[in-house]
Order: sequence, then C-alpha cells, then structure tokens
Amino acid sequence: MKILVKNASVFDGINDTLQSDCALIIEDGIITSITDASSTPAEVDRTIDAHGYTVIPGLIDAHTHIAFSDTFDAMDAMTSEQLAVRSTVIARQMLERGFTTVRDVGSNCYGLKQSIDDGFVAGPRIYPSYGAISQTCGHADYRQNRAQRSNFARGVEDSSFMRQGHLVLADGVPECLKRTRDQIFMGASQIKVFGGGGASSLFDPLETIQYTREELRAIVETVANYGSYVCSHIHAGPAMKIAIEEGVRCLEHATFMDDDIARQCLDSQVWVVPQYATAELIANRQIPLGSEILYQKTERVGKGLLKQAELVEKYGLKCAFGTDLVGTPEVHAKQNLELAARKKYFGSFRGIKQATSDAGELLKLSGLLDPYPQGEIGVLRRGAWADMLLVAGNPVENLDILADPDNIKVVIKGGEIVKDRRSL
Repeated sequence: MKILVKNASVFDGINDTLQSDCALIIEDGIITSITDASSTPAEVDRTIDAHGYTVIPGLIDAHTHIAFSDTFDAMDAMTSEQLAVRSTVIARQMLERGFTTVRDVGSNCYGLKQSIDDGFVAGPRIYPSYGAISQTCGHADYRQNRAQRSNFARGVEDSSFMRQGHLVLADGVPECLKRTRDQIFMGASQIKVFGGGGASSLFDPLETIQYTREELRAIVETVANYGSYVCSHIHAGPAMKIAIEEGVRCLEHATFMDDDIARQCLDSQVWVVPQYATAELIANRQIPLGSEILYQKTERVGKGLLKQAELVEKYGLKCAFGTDLVGTPEVHAKQNLELAARKKYFGSFRGIKQATSDAGELLKLSGLLDPYPQGEIGVLRRGAWADMLLVAGNPVENLDILADPDNIKVVIKGGEIVKDRRSL
C-alpha cells in the first residue's frame, strides 16, 4: 500500500528547523521519500492531510518496564496471566500517548511483544531485555521479606514475580553466562544487569557495588559476541567506574555522577538514560512505594539527578529519553511529563532529540539482535520506519506541548493510523 502524507511541516528528529510543505511517501511501513508538495505522486492508496500540524518522529522511551502494572508487593501476588493482560492496557496507552517504540529493560514481555508484532493487540515496538539479571541480594532480588526463599537454579522461588522471569538471579560466571544466553534465546535485543544498589528495593543500599568484575566482564563479552550491548542499572560512582571499564555501553540512571565519571562516559562514548520527572514524582511521594525506607532512598536519588543533569549538559554526554515508571495505568499515564522535565534541563530541541533520533541511535546498538532491522527509528527520512505523530503546535520550540498527550492528534505506526483526534 502506498500512503501519502501531504502538507506536512516536518521535524526530522535531527535538525532544529522544520521542513515546510513536505510530502512523505510510505510503502510497506517504510518512508520511501520526502519531497516538496509539487512532487507528489499521481496515484496513492491513501492520503493523510497534515495541514496545520507539525509532523515529528514517533517518540521513544528507552527505559520502560511495560509489564510492571502495580507495586512490586501487589505484583508478587499476581499470576503471569494477570500481568500479561494488564500489560496490554499499558502498551496500548503508551502508543496512544505517542510512544511508537520503547526499550523494555526488565520484564517478561515476550507474549506481549509477539502479539503486538503480529498485529493482535495495539502497542509500541519493543526492544526487550526480558529478564533483568541480578546477583542474589542485588537490586533485582525482589523478595519482599527475609522469610522468602530463593533457589532459582532449582526453580524454587517464594516470589511469584521473580518466578515468572521478570527478574533473574545469577551468581558466579557460569550462572551469569547461562542466564544471559537464556535471555538472548528468548529474543532479547540487549541485556540489562544491575551493577549497583537500588532505590525501590529493600535489602541493597544505594552505594553497593553489585557483580564482580569477572562476572560483569563475562556478561559483556557474551553479549558482544552477538553484536549487541549491556546496559546497567546504577546509581553510585564507584559502580559506574567499574561498569564503564568492563565495557557496559549504557548507564541507567547514573545518578551520583561526578566530573571524573562524566569524562569516562565521554571518552568511552557511554550512554546515560536518566529519569528526571519520575525521580521528582517519587521524591515528592506522588508514586506509591512500599515503605519509608524506599521513600528515603528515592528522595536521595531525586536530589542527585539535579547535579547529574548539569554534568550531562556540561560534557555533552550521549543521553536518551527514559521514564522508568512502574505502577498502575494511572502512574504510567505520567509518561509525557518527562518531556517537560527534559525541556527544563536541556531545552526543547535537545529534549525532543533525546526522545527521537538520540534514543533511536541507542536502540540500534542492538546490532545483530535488532528486532526491527528493516528501518531506522526516531527519524523521518528515506529508509526509516513510518512512525510519526501529528502535533498541534511546534514542540521543537516548546517541548511542553508534548507533555500534554491531548496535543498529539494523530499517531501513525508503520504507516497505520492508530489514533486520530483531529477535529472534523
């Protein structure tokens, strides 16, 4: 099917000025050309009139947990079927908010991804890590009390949530290799590890260094052999230093960064994916957590990210958009608020670029494990996936426009209109 998008003012995801009066031609879900209006083909199967709107690439959220639809304590009492059904709601709403692609850095979303790719349910493209890998008593050891047992190798888990494969425990080099290869077998596009303590887990302080160099090096080498990369949850500086030295390509959060770590990231071309709006929401206790300990930890993270944003800007670090929202659909609905936070820290142009072409560049580090190799993502040009939004206003000049999903009038994924709220 040949589709024409006409009368388009286009932000291509890369340049800070709009291309005016454009015509985009889409065939088989891919953009085949972008020309001026005078060069439109005589015959097309469908025409979409973009007059009065700004056409931008579909947004990318590079840090999601799409199957996490409640608090960890609540999810631990749910069956895999419950979480799977709930994840379809989360996925559809993400797509309608303008996120045509997400990177899921830890959840067993295999069935959801296949159902979306098969066209059975609506949702974004998913770059999955599947089970995020952690040491015992690490950030992904989400047993909710010290009485719960864990013997993952024998299939013995008191935690239903962990037993379902959203989070995977591995200790020692042989187990790390096995669990890494398990996720690759499932179709992981990148591997997620936990290299340090976390704010939302009960039994690991933020400053802990998790995984030995030998364990981490084995995981990185295994993933590199498949042409992809490792991303690591991490807050503390010493843990970041080890991760960078052992070949981790992307730091999730990277909260307590200092100048030395920032220079290491710059020299090694390591990506960072922070979440400013989510940190502020949690620090202000607007997202429910299970205990006072967790609130205190997350308040520290929120304050640390303010300094980190200055360093990302100061050194021009590779930075992608991510939200890290975990909870009910009402919590996930706050996803677009991160766009306003990016404007506050980086300005509208750099903020929207982080959510489009920059995030797309990060996702394509998946190399041989890329689940969508047929086209580019996060840009509007020939050879890219036809994922685009029609927006009321110009978000390149004012990114606050995208913080309100109601300003996203049309969502197109792979050339198909999945949302149309234009006035008739």
